Amino acid sequence: MTFRNALNLLRPYHKRTTIIILLALAISAISAVTPFINRNIIDKGLLQGDVRLVATFVLLLLTLQIGGQFIEYLQRRQEVNISNDLDKRLKTEAFEHGLKLKPTYFKEQGFYNRISDALYDITKIMSIANSSLLTIFVIMCKCIGAMVGLIILDWRLSVFVAGILPVKILINAKIRKRAEQYSEQAMEDNKDYNSWLSNILTGITDIKLWNLRVKFTSEYQEHVQTINDSSKRLTLLNSKNNFLSNALEYGLMNALYILGALLIVGNRLTFGGLTAFISFTAYVFSPVNIIMDVRIILKQITPSVEALKRFHELEEEDCTGSKSMPERLSTIEFRDVSVSFDGREIIKDLNFKINRGEKVAIAGDNGSGKTTIVNLLLRLYEPTKGEILVDGTPIGEYSTEEFRRKFSVVSQDIHLFRGTVKENITFDKTAEIAYNQDARLKFCTEVIESWDKGYETPVGNDGTKLSGGERQKIALLRALRRKAEILVLDEATSSYDKASDAEFNRYIRECTDYGFYFIVTHRKDILPHMDKVLEL
Repeated sequence: MTFRNALNLLRPYHKRTTIIILLALAISAISAVTPFINRNIIDKGLLQGDVRLVATFVLLLLTLQIGGQFIEYLQRRQEVNISNDLDKRLKTEAFEHGLKLKPTYFKEQGFYNRISDALYDITKIMSIANSSLLTIFVIMCKCIGAMVGLIILDWRLSVFVAGILPVKILINAKIRKRAEQYSEQAMEDNKDYNSWLSNILTGITDIKLWNLRVKFTSEYQEHVQTINDSSKRLTLLNSKNNFLSNALEYGLMNALYILGALLIVGNRLTFGGLTAFISFTAYVFSPVNIIMDVRIILKQITPSVEALKRFHELEEEDCTGSKSMPERLSTIEFRDVSVSFDGREIIKDLNFKINRGEKVAIAGDNGSGKTTIVNLLLRLYEPTKGEILVDGTPIGEYSTEEFRRKFSVVSQDIHLFRGTVKENITFDKTAEIAYNQDARLKFCTEVIESWDKGYETPVGNDGTKLSGGERQKIALLRALRRKAEILVLDEATSSYDKASDAEFNRYIRECTDYGFYFIVTHRKDILPHMDKVLEL
């Protein structure tokens, strides 16, 4: 990561950065003038015993110092605004991109891991702003202003001061190379930890049932220790850089006293000039140190920048499409469709055609590919071979979002969002529930209406406050509320009791609200009510 790459991140904020540069120029002017005021306070005021002149210069110096602090405050305000906006923009872009990614990217690495890794990288990148990258404008102007003042005070001492800068730069270059290596390892350690923690959190029940607390606590301790060791290496590396840099500065400052004394004895420098020169040498080294530190930070975040770049290069779903979906669908066809994962063939040369009005059951053993067919139909998977057509057109030619609007789905793995039953059915806090008017759905609604809060009952995180059957009934109500052409139910009644399952079968037999019905099931009771059965 270079300064140019970092500044590219700030391109959308050119107005604010322009303000920062103008403020920096003002600080530069103050930094150039201040050493002369200090010299005059000593030479023309204190050494001459002119109290009035001392007071005048002190008042001028105070004005400049307060003015400089106020300018830095204004600059800091701009910097914080840019930092907050940049953080929000990067994270929003990453989150939105994650939502648009092809679902296959989440098969091996879940959505949480993909997004959390990207957000971790952004947090690292934001250390640029949090470490005052924008302030470099101010720092550099301060450095230039102070250097101009020092050269005017005494060019000989200024040459001596400038001579130490290449040494500091050489040390910094070596530190930066090591910092990049350590940072890359720290990034991998953090991402391994995120992946491990995500896996553990989803298996908390099994951890309790199998008494795995000690095992996973030990693994957690190892992950934390690894992360802490990575952080420790980076911290000590920065401390080493500070030690070497400060040691050079101490040697320089003490050498200035000797050189200054020789110049004073030779009447080539005043006492006030030497005092002002030594005092304001820090105005040169402090900015240089900060710039060197930022260069190290840029090296540290380079792995995160590259990882975030790779994340944004992942292919998104096609939300445009070359054709518009027909208003009313007539046929759905699988033509020589095969699917393989990791070299394992799940479906081979599948062919079938469904006409409008037909109800289709998909049955078969576990692992036979029932849910895979559903995922292919919903464009969550893509065929390894063959094609899927709607009204004779390959589904890839339709916009993904427009295509999925044709479906109402209850998936095998139901997810309920944190909130109330009503919010999970409607996805709209202001929408009304109309199911109490549909007697066919009493097997779903009566249990909800029996609760004290009814549809305002909180479901908990992912529906943890509800039973499996209750969760499935809410998911069914949610799917049926959507006005769509195709109803897809993947093991939607696996947790129903016998009575509810019978009522569901009756509902499906009588329902004519949809053009197509795909029912994935292990239960044979519903098969007589289907027009076609795909046995896998």
